[in-house]
Amino acid sequence: MALDIGFVGVSSAAPGSGEETACYLVNGRLLIDTGWNAAIGLQAFEARPTDLDAVLVTHCHQDHTIGLPGLLFANRDRARARPDAAPLLLYGPRDLPAVRDGAMALLQAERYPDSVPEHDVVEVFPGEELALGEVTVRVGRAFHPLDARCYRLDDGASGASAVFSGDTAYHEGLVELARDGDVLIHEAAAAPGAEVAALQRYLHSRPEDAARVAKEAGVSVLALVHYTAGQAAAALAAAKETFPNTRLAKRGQRVQVLGPGQAAWL
Repeated sequence: MALDIGFVGVSSAAPGSGEETACYLVNGRLLIDTGWNAAIGLQAFEARPTDLDAVLVTHCHQDHTIGLPGLLFANRDRARARPDAAPLLLYGPRDLPAVRDGAMALLQAERYPDSVPEHDVVEVFPGEELALGEVTVRVGRAFHPLDARCYRLDDGASGASAVFSGDTAYHEGLVELARDGDVLIHEAAAAPGAEVAALQRYLHSRPEDAARVAKEAGVSVLALVHYTAGQAAAALAAAKETFPNTRLAKRGQRVQVLGPGQAAWL
C-alpha cells in the first residue's frame, strides 16, 4: 500500500479566496490538522469525515484547529455510517484537550449529545510511535511558541515515508526525524531572506530553512506549504537554491508515495 496524501489546505494563516490553511488527508483515513473547514475540504478528495479513523494535530494555533468543531459535527452520524468503527481518535500536544473541550462547548454537546461522535483524545510526545493500521507514526517536536509536534509516517508494506514539519523553526531534531524520507512537507511561512532575529517571535521557517532540512536529511522531495500566495514564486526560488527538487504543494493536489524514492504527483 502506498501513502496517498491529499493537500486539503496549504495556505498561510490568513487564507485568500479559494485557499485553505494546513490540512492533509492520508490514505483517506488519517487527517493531519483541520484547517478552517476540513469537513468541507475533504469533498475535493471524494472523502467523508466519517471515513476518518484518526486526526493528528501538530499544534493548537487557530489556523490548524479551527475546523475541529465542524469535523466533529460532520461525524455525528459516524455510528450509523460505520457501525463497526472504533471511536474517532484525536492525537496531539498537551493543549489539545482544551481545544476539544472548546469545540464541544461550541457544539453545545451537553444539550445535544448526538451532535458529536464517540471519540478519544490522546496526548502524544516526542519519541513516541503510533501504529495506525499499516502506517507507523513517529512523533517529533516542532519548535514553535507553544507545545507543538511534527510527524513521520512510514508505510510498512511499501516502505514509503512522508514527514510533516508542522509550524517550526529550523532544528536538528526535525532533520533526524526526516532522515532519508521520501517526501518532506515543510512549512515556509517566513519570508525568503528574512533576518534570523525577525524569526524569533513566531518561530516559523523561511523556504531556505525548509530546504536546509531537506538537504541535511537526504529526503527525495521537498514540498513547501503554509506559504503566502504572493510570495510563492520567491519562496520556491529561494528553496531551490539549496534543494533543487523542491515544489510548491497546492490545494487539491495529491502525491502518491509508492515506495522509497517513488513519488507520483497528481
